[in-house]
Amino acid sequence: MNQKRFVFSRSVTFKWIVSYSVIMLIPLIVSAIIYLQTKQIVEYEIERAGNAMLKQMQNTIDSEINQAEKMAMQLSIHSDVNKYLNLTPAEEKTQSFQIYETRQELSKYKATNDFINGIYLYSSSLDKILTDETYTDSQTFYEIYQQMIGMPYADWLSLLKNENAGGNGLVPIIEFKRWDTNVVLMKPFSSAGGEHSLRGTLMLPLNGSKIQNMLKNVDWVNNGDVYIVDRNNQILFQNNSLANLQTVPYTETGDKRAGTSFLNIAGTENMVSFIDSDTTNWKYISVFPSSVFWEKAREIRNLNLIGLLLCFLVGGAIIYYFARKNYNPVRELVNMFSGAKDEQTQRVLDEFSFIRESALATIRERDDINNRQFRQLRVLQTYYLARLLKGQVEEGMSMEETAKLHHFDWDSENFAVLLFYIQGEGEGSPSTNLSNFIVSNIIMDFTGEHHGLSFTEMDGMLAAVKNISSERSANWKEDIEEALAKTLEFIDRKYGLQIVMAGSELHMGLNSLHQGYLQALEAQEYRLVLEENMSIWYGEIEPQETGYYLSINDEVVFINLIRSGEFDKASAMVDAILEQFFGSQVSIDLVRYAMIDLTSSIMKAVPQETQRSKLWEEWRPMKRLLVCSTRGEFRQELMELTRMACSKANEKLALMSNTGIGEEVSVYVKDKYADMNLSVSMIGAHFGITPQYVSRLFKEQIGQGLHDYISQIRTTEAKILLQEGVTIEEISSRVGFSSSSAFIRVFKKYEGITPGRFKNLQ
Repeated sequence: MNQKRFVFSRSVTFKWIVSYSVIMLIPLIVSAIIYLQTKQIVEYEIERAGNAMLKQMQNTIDSEINQAEKMAMQLSIHSDVNKYLNLTPAEEKTQSFQIYETRQELSKYKATNDFINGIYLYSSSLDKILTDETYTDSQTFYEIYQQMIGMPYADWLSLLKNENAGGNGLVPIIEFKRWDTNVVLMKPFSSAGGEHSLRGTLMLPLNGSKIQNMLKNVDWVNNGDVYIVDRNNQILFQNNSLANLQTVPYTETGDKRAGTSFLNIAGTENMVSFIDSDTTNWKYISVFPSSVFWEKAREIRNLNLIGLLLCFLVGGAIIYYFARKNYNPVRELVNMFSGAKDEQTQRVLDEFSFIRESALATIRERDDINNRQFRQLRVLQTYYLARLLKGQVEEGMSMEETAKLHHFDWDSENFAVLLFYIQGEGEGSPSTNLSNFIVSNIIMDFTGEHHGLSFTEMDGMLAAVKNISSERSANWKEDIEEALAKTLEFIDRKYGLQIVMAGSELHMGLNSLHQGYLQALEAQEYRLVLEENMSIWYGEIEPQETGYYLSINDEVVFINLIRSGEFDKASAMVDAILEQFFGSQVSIDLVRYAMIDLTSSIMKAVPQETQRSKLWEEWRPMKRLLVCSTRGEFRQELMELTRMACSKANEKLALMSNTGIGEEVSVYVKDKYADMNLSVSMIGAHFGITPQYVSRLFKEQIGQGLHDYISQIRTTEAKILLQEGVTIEEISSRVGFSSSSAFIRVFKKYEGITPGRFKNLQ
């Protein structure tokens, strides 16, 4: 069988068995981790539950305490309360109604808050207590509420008068005092007459029953206890009245306002959590056994063990079943592709890799075929469009047949031809092929909504055949101009390309595409007369004039201006001539003829003495003009040629006016006489003028021919060398003669005797 060709260790079956086994081990590992982490999880749950419970209790009771404190502060500024506290024994009888009104006010406040059992207002000056129900002296009040007060009368009265405040004389604003099993909020009223005297004390005994009910409601663990303790860890309130603890142990955590610890209380491990009150100096403490949660942990452990057993029993059967079932379609695919791969490849790969490689090879082969077909189609389309634009139309085929054959998106007989001139900015611009590709794709995206567009290349320019939709035949130019504007903005910003379009008029049928191409070419040439590059339609070209504006008289004046070196006047005349040509809608050919004629006039004006033929090769004026495409480029090149011609003319004038040119030539000859190549041509080239002109200037200023002067200088130097006894051969080479015979002939001409005879005479 085919699957036997695959090594079992590389087979997908082996990988499936390993994968399924790993999957089966996952719950095993997870269960082991859960079992090992059970204690930590339980401790975390216990701590989280205790903290949540304490936070709930803190928020509830602190809220009630805040309300009680607010009531105390409100009563402290109440006018009736202050009037009562300011009464003296002499005024007591006359102010009975005021006392009555104060008691009524206390009753109203008591009715609004059930967190307190009553409101007691002690007056130091009267030694009497006014409550929401009674008005009596302190002794009688003590006898009535002795059980609630739970302390001797003297101690209690000292507490009311704040005699245990210490020596600092500071009167606390609000404090909580313990009366036996009751907690009372006490608010002393200081006297304006002195720091150590009190007008009285406000007492608000807290409702212990309500607080205990709150603690019971908060306790969601049946066996747990909740306590409220003071700063000395004395229990103020608790949810379980049967608990016999006097103090609650807990572990301090430094400056933290809350904490949790596990303590052994009465032989049982308990979690003790505490949190400080935000309002008072109380602490809220919860104590409950951790064994409650360990029961849940044991249940989880048992469930894990049962799950592990089920995994072992069921997992093995499932692994075998799915490995067998899932391999059947894989085997069929392997059999399908087995003919496409050799047996050696099948041994190296597993089944899935073998199938993947086979499928990818098939997809790549299909994509290659599609790409080749697409490229061939583009080549055929480009070739066919180029033939259409050149006028080579296949006879006997309709537009519909042509569009179907070459896959053109044409739906009407209306066509237009567009030519695009693309120019990059800078060295980093895309190449020509890439620029054509970018522009064609972007323009097709913007214009393909209404009209069919097909591209080709004609003479280095991007050409497009536009099939005009019948529905948009009236507005086809507006559609193209709108799309072109978007394209120009995007391409200029993204790729730095400048595009100029030249378009033909609307034509009917494929036979008219050649005429449209000629119109687009003519429009493309016509943009030369524009100041800036801009898109143009053939229909925008006006009738052209054929007049020629460069007369013989103008040419003579222009040449004389250049010869006189007057660049400003010559450049102004160039501008006037250009304005005549470009302002009269002349033909393109006439413009070129005029530019060549004007260039010829410039070269005629160059002085003959400045080696005109050499300058013609250096400047290349015709080549520079032929590459110009706009009026601005024509003007720039003509101005540059005019400037250089005027510069040469000024140089000639400077030489003619310079009487020292003869001396300069004389010095140059004395320096270079030993050079065998020294000649009138070499001297003219050095000074930038023709040999004839330099000879004429030298003779006019020195009075001797330049050639004779060179020979005399060499002869004079040779005579000095002959007197020194140098040989004739060496002298001829040292003074610049090419041979000894030439030296003897020249020496005899100027001295009348030969060099040898002159040497003997010396």
